[in-house]
Amino acid sequence: MSGIGVTQLGNTFFAEVTNVDLKLPLDDQTFFEIHGAFMKHGVLLFARQHLSDEEQVAFSFRFGPLEDDLIDPSQHIARMSNLNENGSLKDPEARDQLFLQANQQWHSDSTFLAAPAKISILSGHKIPPEGGETQWADLSAAWQALPAERQAELDGLIVEHDFQRSRRKTGHNFTEQERKQWLPLPHPLVRRHEETGQKALYVGSQAEHIIGMPEEEGAALIAELIALTTQDQFTYTHPWTEGDLVIWDNRRVNHRGRPWQATEYPREIHRTTVKGTAPTVIDGKPIDEYERWQSLSQPS
Repeated sequence: MSGIGVTQLGNTFFAEVTNVDLKLPLDDQTFFEIHGAFMKHGVLLFARQHLSDEEQVAFSFRFGPLEDDLIDPSQHIARMSNLNENGSLKDPEARDQLFLQANQQWHSDSTFLAAPAKISILSGHKIPPEGGETQWADLSAAWQALPAERQAELDGLIVEHDFQRSRRKTGHNFTEQERKQWLPLPHPLVRRHEETGQKALYVGSQAEHIIGMPEEEGAALIAELIALTTQDQFTYTHPWTEGDLVIWDNRRVNHRGRPWQATEYPREIHRTTVKGTAPTVIDGKPIDEYERWQSLSQPS
């Protein structure tokens, strides 16, 4: 292979990778090039790959161990769909559809885990003729755009993330068992990427409040930062084509799905998620993931 092609599509991030077939086992050099592009751009598009679930899982495992599906822990693939088993369209007000509708809010995956998701990978299987796009926001570029004095004010703050918060907004009600399973967790407002050392804002729809700050003041700050990170210069919208595969770095970007006419058209997207490598807060204090990563990466 002569090497992959990489074309940046967003202002600060998001690139399309060409000259690679992900159905084939990747040699180490090709994966090295893909990983390098991923570290640089944060989100990569591989258009019209048409991967099977098995092929998607195999590609995903190149980046590390995978999370289990929330609904079926025996699977690594999460099938996000509005189709019943018989192929008919589900009621958009059905409980599972209200759960999925929360994905239309800006978020980073798996902040309900002590070690939030590192990487998410989506493949498009059924795509509506209009709507249903996915958007990403570059949290690292937004952080870099802040004045140094504002960065100093924010760095070190801790935010409590509640998985149930985003779901309550769509009318999805958690059972008592689910409430016990997915408890609120603290994460730093500013996290440092363990592989690149770059800092990024870490706040989205599951951010409940800022620890130690009055509730209204904290809510206003969270809303301000979400508005900052989702300005046009920091976002990119991808209109799906069947077979597309997109991989993104949850340590650098937020994302959200866009609405479509769910009563008229099917939409089915399959996701795999690479596990995070470390808890972001220990004993109430943010840990420095970059320093931890570097220490673990040194030869013994």
